[in-house]
Amino acid sequence: MSKIRNKYEENGYILIPNLIDKKLIDRFINSYKENLLENTNLRLKRMDTQEYGKIKSKNGYMQNPIADVHLIDILEPSLKETCKLVLDIITSDPIQDCLKDIHSSNVFSLVMSMFFDQNRGTPAHQDSYYLDSLPHGNLTAIWIALEDIDKRAGRFYVIPKTHNHFFELSPDEEKFSDKYEKKVHDFIIEEGLKVHAPSLKKGDVIFWNSGTIHGSLKTIDENFSRKSLTAHFVPKTHKYVQNRYNNKIRETKGFIYNNIECKITNSVNKEQKNNTLVSRSIKSFGSQNFDN
Repeated sequence: MSKIRNKYEENGYILIPNLIDKKLIDRFINSYKENLLENTNLRLKRMDTQEYGKIKSKNGYMQNPIADVHLIDILEPSLKETCKLVLDIITSDPIQDCLKDIHSSNVFSLVMSMFFDQNRGTPAHQDSYYLDSLPHGNLTAIWIALEDIDKRAGRFYVIPKTHNHFFELSPDEEKFSDKYEKKVHDFIIEEGLKVHAPSLKKGDVIFWNSGTIHGSLKTIDENFSRKSLTAHFVPKTHKYVQNRYNNKIRETKGFIYNNIECKITNSVNKEQKNNTLVSRSIKSFGSQNFDN
């Protein structure tokens, strides 16, 4: 077993320093600032509200995290270049090499992505509450630092060795995320668990298991940003399911990019006015349609 896989399985996560080419990151950040940040007419899916709307900026930073950032050109074709740069980063060979090492699998599906400029704080949770694989625990998420993250910006954190903990949930806790998050919070306090919030530098990447408890600390000083990308992957040898508490298979279509099957989420599909936008986006990457 490789050192990467051994540490990942032991702790539920692993930090790989200096994994992403800084020049590639710079190209994405420049494209983001030029094509997205100052464009107040764009209508994107905001992660904080899970709704589509215009993004807000303050002090030169975007306030609303963007969901499904690997799909932003489907509804906003003007963001084709920015979208391609996102995909270049999150499907890059170094990312795939680590995923292959962790899972002993060669082909993966990209099922979800996000982009953060300024941190808004994220409560402690397990990804498996929102999405997972079947068998459970084979979804791997990544957090990519796009700049040196100052502690005043609110660092990303993980809680080691929590990836095998299963929460028995009441119907209300399954239905309402705030009740689930309270249960996780109380568990951390009761067990005296230590939060690990590493000092991440530009190009560093954290890989973590869908069962690992994680989140982000609140921003201390809003003069600091916390530019980062997250992505979630499932090996093609496993099914992609609703979550750990509902094994309904998510049937979604998508396209191939750098040998990764990029899922087009149902929320994006619902927002499309017609299917020609998807076809144009996929064709622009020289890719092909696929079914789950």
